[in-house]
Amino acid sequence: MLFVKTVDRLNEWIGSLSAWLVIPLMLVVIYEVSMRHFFNSPTSWAYDVSWMIFAAQFVLGGAFTHLRKGHIRIDIIYGALSQRAKLIYDFLINLIIILPPMTLFAWAGIFFTAKAFSIDERLSTSTWNFPAGPVKTLIPVGFFLLALQSLAELVRAYQKLKIGGQA
Repeated sequence: MLFVKTVDRLNEWIGSLSAWLVIPLMLVVIYEVSMRHFFNSPTSWAYDVSWMIFAAQFVLGGAFTHLRKGHIRIDIIYGALSQRAKLIYDFLINLIIILPPMTLFAWAGIFFTAKAFSIDERLSTSTWNFPAGPVKTLIPVGFFLLALQSLAELVRAYQKLKIGGQA
C-alpha cells in the first residue's frame, strides 16, 4: 500500500538523519569538556546545545524505532504467539495503546509550542537564554511521526490479517 510505504520511507529517512546527530552531539561535548578541563573556560551554551541535539535525536528517532520494532514489548509472551496472534496483537497495540496517545500528544504539542513562540519563552537552564520555541517544535513533530508510523503499522497488520494472517 502506498501510504504505508511512504510513511516507512519518511521515517526511515528521518531516523537515519537523527542517527547522524550523534556526531554534532559528540563534538559539542568534546569541545565543552576540553574548554572546561584544559583551559578552565567552560561555555555558557554547550549544555543547552547538547541536550537539544540529544532531544532531537530521541524524539525524531521514535518513529524509526517503531518501524524497526525496537520499542519494548514482552518478548517472552509475543514470541510464544502464532503469526496470526502476533498480527492481532500488533493491530490492537497500535490501535489502543500507541495511536491515541501519540495523536493527543502531537495535538497538545502544537499548542505547547505555539505558546512558547507567542510569549517568547526562553530556556533558563543556562545563561545562554536560548528561545524555547524552536526546540519545542520537535515535540509535536516527533509525536506526529510516531502516530503516523503507528497508523502505518495498523494498516500493515490489517492488510496481512485480511490476506490470511501471515506476518
